[in-house]
Amino acid sequence: MFRCRLHVVVAVAALVAAVSARVAAQTPAAPPAPSPADALFDDTVVHEIRLTINSKDWSALKTDYLANTYYPTDLRWRDQVVRNIGIRSRGTGSRSGIKPGLRVDFDRYTTGQTLLGLKSFVLRNNTQDASGMHERISMLFFRRMGVPAPRETHARLYVNNAYAGLYTIVESVDKDFLKRVDGEDGGYLYKYDYNVNDKPWYFDDRGSDPGLYVPSPFKPETHELDPRPEKLADLVRIVNQDSDAVFRKTVQPFLDLDKFIKHIAIEVFLADNDGFNGNWGMNNFYFYRFENRDLFQFIPWDKSEAFKGGPEYGIWHNILDMPAPAQNRLTMRALGYADLRSRFLDTLAECARSLGEADPAASMDSRGWMEREVDREYEQIKDWAAVADEDKSSDSKEAFNQETANLRAFARRRPGFVLTEVASSRR
Repeated sequence: MFRCRLHVVVAVAALVAAVSARVAAQTPAAPPAPSPADALFDDTVVHEIRLTINSKDWSALKTDYLANTYYPTDLRWRDQVVRNIGIRSRGTGSRSGIKPGLRVDFDRYTTGQTLLGLKSFVLRNNTQDASGMHERISMLFFRRMGVPAPRETHARLYVNNAYAGLYTIVESVDKDFLKRVDGEDGGYLYKYDYNVNDKPWYFDDRGSDPGLYVPSPFKPETHELDPRPEKLADLVRIVNQDSDAVFRKTVQPFLDLDKFIKHIAIEVFLADNDGFNGNWGMNNFYFYRFENRDLFQFIPWDKSEAFKGGPEYGIWHNILDMPAPAQNRLTMRALGYADLRSRFLDTLAECARSLGEADPAASMDSRGWMEREVDREYEQIKDWAAVADEDKSSDSKEAFNQETANLRAFARRRPGFVLTEVASSRR
């Protein structure tokens, strides 16, 4: 009798532990603690950034915009002035000598110098997005879905008191970001560094030499002198070589497959043709290996191509509609399991419901979340996005309004299309 009761107690304890673990896994993480930089990323206003730079240096930066040369500059935001910072041209396809995208480094010339605790941020020029809203809406949606992503907001940029255009302030993915979202910054951060002339990569096995993965395509952003690329090589080997019988067990220390599925599902839902399963192979993400662990985390980056696939972008595009050599090995391994394939479809359906969610406080408003967000941002930036100056084409106002209309159409039509495709895929 005692043994029987003991077995019952043990079984109940195990069940309680399992349920508790499941509940804990489903409980949303606590929101990041407030930081001094929150005011800079306040997206209820259009900010103003003023740069003061030697006119010859500004001309040189615009002339040599393909180079990564830094130039000394002073920056003002509200009553905050930071002197002797460094700026340089940045971007891949978005680089411009007319309206340069800029990386802003506050500690480039002065060690330890920050603005509101930030060592850097990006001023994105949005030259590939006539609306200027793709990035901001995408990253906001990632965060809405519970995925850590950079904060973004719009700003008017003045250079030597001349209006240089409407930009987006983008939070850098760096130690400050990691500390804010993960509570640690001692791990290994890599940027997937795809260049225009690089051969597309689909997570296929390049070989056992860790040097085949770092510094390209994974560029070290921390621990640059000791980037420990062997863990990347181990993950690639597991994905490509381990059998189905052991794969879930061997990959578990390296990757949370549920979180990976969520990441790629959100990209697919946003019709992003330049993400992990992009038209040109993998692109636009950071990869962070946690401190003293083998576990990696995906962090989204650069969503200027989001929404461009249109509201009828297929949910299996660049996944199942590609020849085998161009199918991403990690994506295909994960989706080969019925439960993860179901999780992919569940996440797409969740995205559809979230994007189209009505405002509970406005019963007469038929707009979903994204359409309301497009309208909110449009009202903020419409007087600045199409201001005529040397950095704008004559049809910029028409292009801005047309792309805004495209975003509204996406917001209205995308949820229904995706839910239909999800239902069809379950049959």
